[in-house]
Amino acid sequence: MAGLLRPEPIGQYRYGVEALDGDMGKLSFEEPVPAAYRLPLRNRRPREIFGGGARVSPVNMPTKLRLTRRKGRLIDFDNAGHMFMVTRRFVDLVEDVQYFPIECFWSDDSFAEHYFLFFTTVLLDAVDREKTTATWTPTRDGGGLWQPRPENGETFVFDKSRLGNTHMWVDPNMPTKGALITEELRGALEAAKIECGSTLIPGDAWRRSLQRDAEHYL
Repeated sequence: MAGLLRPEPIGQYRYGVEALDGDMGKLSFEEPVPAAYRLPLRNRRPREIFGGGARVSPVNMPTKLRLTRRKGRLIDFDNAGHMFMVTRRFVDLVEDVQYFPIECFWSDDSFAEHYFLFFTTVLLDAVDREKTTATWTPTRDGGGLWQPRPENGETFVFDKSRLGNTHMWVDPNMPTKGALITEELRGALEAAKIECGSTLIPGDAWRRSLQRDAEHYL
């Protein structure tokens, strides 16, 4: 059983971010960049993947962000420029990850919170193709991408033998969808009351993200 992990896209706790140093637009993966992240003219950047899947270079990594909304209560798991932004409580629950500390400030320059830009370092194809019903679309390079059609009830099945002890990963054939997590990790996040938007990750936000991307419980 697995599902996508991604911040809830709407809600009263949403805000934009502005880097006060570094350059978020120039962040890159460390060499050698995985083949799944190489495009004909350039490599994919961490901001395009939404979850990681490989080690990220510290070059151009910001250390300070401005939160561009009015002051309010902050949460454990959120989105900063299409990258995971999490608290220490979240970091301590997950293995095989990379994270960079950042200080966050409000628009009036007062301190808001310590956060981390967070990336899983696991890139793994664990889809059981014989049992999965999601649509596979071939690409020109001889590979392909998963493009599920939720209106047709398409679903994924994951091979537990390939997952092993992995609980968070990015699939190379659906890299822009977000990180995948196991039911075990989902339960740990729920037990720790990790907040995502105005709900817990395993609550409505979790279910809506699964329904939206056809990543149903398997």
